[in-house]
Amino acid sequence: MSDSINSYLNDIAKNPLLTPQQEIQLGRRVARWRELCSKDTPLTSEEQRELRSGERARQQFIRSNLQLVVHVARKYEKRSRKTLEFMDLVQEGNIGLSRAVERFDYSRGYKFSTYAYWWIRQSISRALLQNDPIIRLPSTLHGLIYKANRTSQEMAQELGRVPTLSEVAERLEISTDTLSAAFKESNRVVSLDQAARANEDGNIIDLIATEEDPNAEEDQVIRRLYYYMDTFLDDRTKGIIEARIINPTQKWDELQEQFGVSRARLQEIHRRGIKRLRLLMRTNEPQLTIL
Repeated sequence: MSDSINSYLNDIAKNPLLTPQQEIQLGRRVARWRELCSKDTPLTSEEQRELRSGERARQQFIRSNLQLVVHVARKYEKRSRKTLEFMDLVQEGNIGLSRAVERFDYSRGYKFSTYAYWWIRQSISRALLQNDPIIRLPSTLHGLIYKANRTSQEMAQELGRVPTLSEVAERLEISTDTLSAAFKESNRVVSLDQAARANEDGNIIDLIATEEDPNAEEDQVIRRLYYYMDTFLDDRTKGIIEARIINPTQKWDELQEQFGVSRARLQEIHRRGIKRLRLLMRTNEPQLTIL
């Protein structure tokens, strides 16, 4: 590891982690900062003071969680193709951390690190999509896929069910054909040499079934299952379901510690995620069954 990286790691290690009470206090000041930033009218002297206080709280929140970004960035170091160096990943993760700080709702009672983890990972993942693949998709296409995924998640919460492709397209004010073509293009352009699963040695090409492969149908289900998880589920729901797929005997108590939510909430997220996947696969691919 280079001297510059070591110097950076030593610097951020000087920032102490926040206690739950400090997260609430800083979160309250950041929420007020966010509210004042969106005001159209001139700020009073008192509001200007609150604005400065909120900005200091935001910076402290960020500094105290820089080590979390490093922890997440290290998970991507073993990828086979590297066009982004470790510190590039850290910088991208810091962008995600900043967004997490600005959007964090302290009143909900969950740990900030659990919330921020997904924003950091998402920011790094998007950067890798733009830089690491041998075959790159246009940034506009990545942006459309990202918007469609977010819109689908929001509509699912509003409607209480998985929205159809046409409903998502209507919300985005584009044609159904355009959105369908974008998903097909995104799903089609994949390097066969890339890892099939995180932290595993196998490549995607290893999963392609031959005519003699007795597990061809099972492999097809797994590939499609991960496609739907990546496309339609939020990161936390996907993470919980994936953890149960990889290790079905894993105890809920262990997942509770990992995801920072109660056992009952974990089981509810898992149940709803599985229900959504079943509906998607039953609707789009009735010949496939899961779980």
